[in-house]
Amino acid sequence: MSRGIASLDLHRPGAKRETANGVPLQNTYWVKKKLLQELVELEKRLKLLRSDVLPADYSMIQTYREMIHSRTMFFLELNR
Repeated sequence: MSRGIASLDLHRPGAKRETANGVPLQNTYWVKKKLLQELVELEKRLKLLRSDVLPADYSMIQTYREMIHSRTMFFLELNR
């Protein structure tokens, strides 16, 4: 690994149970529960946006896709 790429890891948490700022996460149950609730709600809204009921708003569809992706990645990170 080159020095440039290695320096990208400077601000990553040292342990899996820390935030990027180093704050320890003792119990992630409630965070995961909230993330799952948000994911379900965002998926419902995305499905409605993609339906024929509403006119297509492609920027809003992309926004929902990005919100779903970011929450999914965060959820997966908490499960490691």
